[in-house]
Amino acid sequence: MATLRMFAERFRRAPLPGVTAGPFALLVAGLAAAVVAGMVTAMIGSQGDSRAAYYVAVFASIIIGGVVAVTRKEPLRFTFLALILLFPIATALVPPGRLEITVFDVIMCALTIGLLRRKVFASPEEREPFFPTPSLLVACLLCIPCIVLSQFPFLSLQVSVLRFFTYAFFILALSELWREKGFERLVLLFSIVTLFMAIGLFIDHFLHVNLSLRGSNLNQLTYVSGLQIYRAGGFFQDPQRAGAFLACMITFLLLLSIRGRFRGMNLRFVVWAAIAVSCAALITTISRSAILACLFVSGVALFASNRWNALAKLAVMGSAVIVAIVVTLTPADMWLSIVPATVSERFQRSNEEFDNRLAIWFDTWDMFADHPLTGIGAGSFRSYLIETRPTTFNYYDIGTAEGVIYIPDQPENGYLKILYEGGILGSIAALLVVGDALRRGIGVIARSNTDPDARTEGIAALAGLMVFGITFVTLYTLGDPRMAAVFLFFLALIWHRSIQREQIAAKA
Repeated sequence: MATLRMFAERFRRAPLPGVTAGPFALLVAGLAAAVVAGMVTAMIGSQGDSRAAYYVAVFASIIIGGVVAVTRKEPLRFTFLALILLFPIATALVPPGRLEITVFDVIMCALTIGLLRRKVFASPEEREPFFPTPSLLVACLLCIPCIVLSQFPFLSLQVSVLRFFTYAFFILALSELWREKGFERLVLLFSIVTLFMAIGLFIDHFLHVNLSLRGSNLNQLTYVSGLQIYRAGGFFQDPQRAGAFLACMITFLLLLSIRGRFRGMNLRFVVWAAIAVSCAALITTISRSAILACLFVSGVALFASNRWNALAKLAVMGSAVIVAIVVTLTPADMWLSIVPATVSERFQRSNEEFDNRLAIWFDTWDMFADHPLTGIGAGSFRSYLIETRPTTFNYYDIGTAEGVIYIPDQPENGYLKILYEGGILGSIAALLVVGDALRRGIGVIARSNTDPDARTEGIAALAGLMVFGITFVTLYTLGDPRMAAVFLFFLALIWHRSIQREQIAAKA
């Protein structure tokens, strides 16, 4: 408890960086340099190839961003907040691209090193823990044998190091939440990014422009009974991950807004704009799990957490039962005829695609059977298939229509991916973190003396995690670092309020 109190006081006392003429001028100079770099890049691209222009753009952006960041009063915090705004391009590959390292990975590596350096050189009174609670430390320790004893230890080590860098996002988000107006600041940034991501989906859907920086995806364009179905991905490589991102943020922001968490008109306008545009953009992904999870979790959470009296809730429940009966008795074809043809055809394929997913799940069960304790190693799903089935180049006919080689890199299920790649120990580590999050979140919500804002934040964060958990059934969404950042933000919000509650209880 003393460590937690010190951790909280450390970030509560941290000064907010003021906007003075010097840093502002440097920021303007940095933006001007970025414009010049863009013009030079365009000139190089016109004289040479696009790959050369891409190299110049990425390296110039990293260098300019680094120069601007080190001129700030708190470079780590400035870089962290800027990274959130850079989410649309965060998955751009850093040249030469063979290592599959993204801009997000590079920035998080720098932030992790900065956090560790600050921890080492800080005085004992000011040193904040890198693992605020024992559950996080134990979960990290359980992953070590999963790396050392895995079937592909070097690949597993590389992927695990990148995931450890991503964990720093949790620490930085927790740090920001301890500051004055830190919650509002993070929500504003996430709302802006969500709005921008949704606009990207509209551009992708109506103009058929692939905005993903990781290349095209087989799931974006499919044919059903001769009908072309285009699933927008926007700045995401996979439309399902785009749907999961929007579904989590819509549910989170909607609950905060309905329960009156925002009191500033400007913030409320941005949040509601993000909700409205994202709801429309979510349909373009045609992600059934994301759409249904968003509708179900938002409806249940709003119903369970509102201030209606028992009679009003009973009337709503009765109406819901009647509606459910009507929906059940109405033929499915009638409902599907109301929505656009692409959406109805997508939902009509549910049984077929579910059978394909079942085939993948059962077909890869031998991975866990071969290495039940520690798994085959993080990120080793495709490597295992290549090694054990060297003559198979097209799984489940997914790449046949496009005439490309297709070897899956995950089992279309996040929970099974953790089980196969982490084994029993990795699964225990994941359960430990999720279980502690649920315990802390419920503790904040259920306490009668909990601050109303804290209760609202806890409800919204848990609802967002529930949507994430549902979409995790059909895809390993954590493979996209932006989805991992949203997940860690929800955890940081729960940990922040839980630690705060423990401090209040200790002082009582």
